[in-house]
Amino acid sequence: MEVDAWSEWAGSEPQAPPGVPPAAAGPGDLDGLYDLVVTRAARLAGIGDALLWLVDDDSRLVVRRGIGRFASAAGRTLGKGEGLAGEVWQAGGPLAATGLQGVGTGLCVPLVAGASVVGVLGVAWSEPGRLAGDAESELLAGWGELAGTVIDRAGRPLGQGWLPGTAERYRTLSEQIPAVLYSEMHTPGGAVVYESPQYQQWFGYTVEDAMQPDFWKTLVHPDDREWVLAENERVDRTGDPWNVEYRTIAKDGRVVWLRDHAVMVRGEHGEPDYWQGYYIDITEQKQAEEALRQALEREHQALERERQAARQLRALDEMKNTFLDAVSHELRTPLATVIGIALTLQRAGSSLTEEDTVDLVDRLVANAGKLDRLLADLLDLDRLSKGILEPQRSRTDLVALVGRVAQEWRQRSGRQLEVLAEPVVAWVDSAKVERVVENLLANAGRHTTPDTPVWVRVARRDGDVLLAVEDAGGGVPRELRATLFEPFRRGPGAAAHAPGVGIGLSLVARFAELHGGRAWVQDRPGGGASFQVLLPDAAEPADVGGRA
Repeated sequence: MEVDAWSEWAGSEPQAPPGVPPAAAGPGDLDGLYDLVVTRAARLAGIGDALLWLVDDDSRLVVRRGIGRFASAAGRTLGKGEGLAGEVWQAGGPLAATGLQGVGTGLCVPLVAGASVVGVLGVAWSEPGRLAGDAESELLAGWGELAGTVIDRAGRPLGQGWLPGTAERYRTLSEQIPAVLYSEMHTPGGAVVYESPQYQQWFGYTVEDAMQPDFWKTLVHPDDREWVLAENERVDRTGDPWNVEYRTIAKDGRVVWLRDHAVMVRGEHGEPDYWQGYYIDITEQKQAEEALRQALEREHQALERERQAARQLRALDEMKNTFLDAVSHELRTPLATVIGIALTLQRAGSSLTEEDTVDLVDRLVANAGKLDRLLADLLDLDRLSKGILEPQRSRTDLVALVGRVAQEWRQRSGRQLEVLAEPVVAWVDSAKVERVVENLLANAGRHTTPDTPVWVRVARRDGDVLLAVEDAGGGVPRELRATLFEPFRRGPGAAAHAPGVGIGLSLVARFAELHGGRAWVQDRPGGGASFQVLLPDAAEPADVGGRA
């Protein structure tokens, strides 16, 4: 990363005369102390990017040491109130910020010596959405307080600026900060040799419990145990830093999220000696992140519901337009004919021949019948959609019913129709079954040529009734069969003003469902389409209680 990308975070280059180098990192004998302060701060935060600012004689913050992304920041300066570090210097307390240019999330704490802020310690996380928790802020603030005292003492002549009791302050810090400090020997089983007293407050177990071999592993949440133990085995083998977030189970059953960090401390000759680490409770942070995730998920679901509703509204609008176009045509055509014939009869009166009068009356009746069937279909579709239509069953001779409907269709269409039926008497709603056959024949008439053979079949199938209207036409493509029985579907290639509204097959399916049956279309053996309806033959009321 270029230094300029985070100049508002680390500070600006000092303005010096030509040839004069930027401010030095610090006196040579303090370099080790500065390195210790920023390195330990980075470890406490579980990251590798940290900065140390100190107040110089010109009352500005100067970067004395940076590690990770900030390794080249030494010498940059900030004034009081400038940037996040300058605000911390001014306020005298920890501050965190997200969305920092080139940094992400930053956390700064003051270095305090006595009642004065002598510097600022900062760490940064680059992960998107990363938050700095209260526990991390308090932990780093405690380290900043201790580091400020040590740096102030080390940078002054003997006898000046020293605050007594540093060892006691360090012990108090280690036992009161919101973190558990621990040491674990690098041995098989990992013998714990120190666990700070906060452990008992957090988990309900004693420190002596914690020092039992591998006791900590028994507290790991079952859902996390496998991968946590695998990572533990890996860092034991490689000596890499231990840096994990996982769930544990307290003695009272609470789930506690931990951010656990540890580093390998090596002996004089580089051999692994012991693990030095700490962990902090990040349960509230995880709960906040989960709440944010759930809120985003709910927002996404709400947005998806809105999109789905919009799609449905568009589909309904398209269906409405299709319906209005089709219905308006279907209503206007017979209505115009009815009005025309009525006006002719009214004006011509007795001047018409008997033959013309009979023809006009026949046409009047036929077109009025079309209007009646269309309105009946629309009303039935509405009642079915509202669930207020119930079947009116009676014992019905289906062969006679189908034969009557077939004869009427032959007369209206002038086409040939063959009825193939075995004797079937069933307990059905005869009016609805009649409409089923009428609509299937009307569909066959609309979608086949006048010379195409058409058949009606009636048969028993496993005690139920099977009705089928078949034709030797072009058939129905497989991709259309699932939607063909939906309202206002009129098949491929239907012209805007072609006969039919697109509700006939929908009523066929709804009437079948009203009987507890179903409707479908399949290929006819030998070519064409076979529209089939299966109707359960329900028992008559007398059959339920037994016949006398």
